[in-house]
Amino acid sequence: MRKSIVTMLLGWLWANPMFAQDPQFSQFYANPLYHNPAFAGSSGSSRLILNYRNQWPALGTNYQTMTASFDTYLAADRGPVGLGWGIQAMHDQQASFWRTNRVTAMMAPDVTLFHDSNRSWRLILAPQVSFTSGQYNPVGLTFVDQFSANGLTSLTSADPLSVAGINHNYWDLSLGTLLESQPDDRDQASFWVGGTMHHIGKSVRRDDWVTQRWGAQFGIRFPMGWSIGEHGLGHEASRDKSVTLTANYRQQGADRQLDAGLNATYSPVMVGVWYRNIPFRRYNQTTQRDALIGLVALQLDRFMVQYSYDITISSLSWASGGAHELTVWYGFDSLFSFSSRRGNAKRQRKCLNF
Repeated sequence: MRKSIVTMLLGWLWANPMFAQDPQFSQFYANPLYHNPAFAGSSGSSRLILNYRNQWPALGTNYQTMTASFDTYLAADRGPVGLGWGIQAMHDQQASFWRTNRVTAMMAPDVTLFHDSNRSWRLILAPQVSFTSGQYNPVGLTFVDQFSANGLTSLTSADPLSVAGINHNYWDLSLGTLLESQPDDRDQASFWVGGTMHHIGKSVRRDDWVTQRWGAQFGIRFPMGWSIGEHGLGHEASRDKSVTLTANYRQQGADRQLDAGLNATYSPVMVGVWYRNIPFRRYNQTTQRDALIGLVALQLDRFMVQYSYDITISSLSWASGGAHELTVWYGFDSLFSFSSRRGNAKRQRKCLNF
């Protein structure tokens, strides 16, 4: 029955204007290259990032998305310009019916606008190029014309979607920008604000496969004076003790989404709570509330493992099974520890991690 419902929805969409949407991640801050190419190199160290999301597992036709990324940062020995760059591979599928694969490359040169005695300001403008391949597979689906009032009456269907798969391949360009303010002293707050335009040139009016995706990101990190004993899993002076407030807004076609929340870190442990909703917005008389998200992470110098769970608060409620998400980071150099309260420009970019 679930497969039949999915098939009818696919048929209806195919008969009407159809536009695909990009996958989403609750841990958008832990998958930075996916949301804004200007975050390439934001850790100040070469790193590998693996992300896995299983959305609505209780429905049977769940969405599963996986990404693998590598990025690094080349600090300028002299002059105001540094360079971040990265690559990312993504695989997204809904059950066995629809699969999408994407490969992306990006460059993120940054320019130090000015640097006074306490703080530096950098501006990053990052282009990104992607190749995407989508495949639709009708095997295992039951179509509307196979049913009558007596139930399933035919083993074959005349629907064109039942006899031939659909492949769609395309190149596209995206652009991201980021303004970051980093203090020389890690006891001061740092912040960043960014914007993105994905699938440049795509348009609903041109009947493109996907539409443009616009995004805006903001984050501010407050160092905290917490102290839980003088001994533990790391030297007290090298601990990351902070609270980070972050928000991510995106719009694609008629869909709008805002994720906002905070992460509290007392290394090596981080916990966070997030909310996905458009406050006071209704669409077709329906509120835009979506999910409440909780997470926990363990950061150990070069490694980070993070798990989150989406509690669905829309009309799907517990029937969807929520969403599980897992992230693993590995740094070729230290990602989270600080050797001193002051460091060079490359090290300071670690503050952008969350």
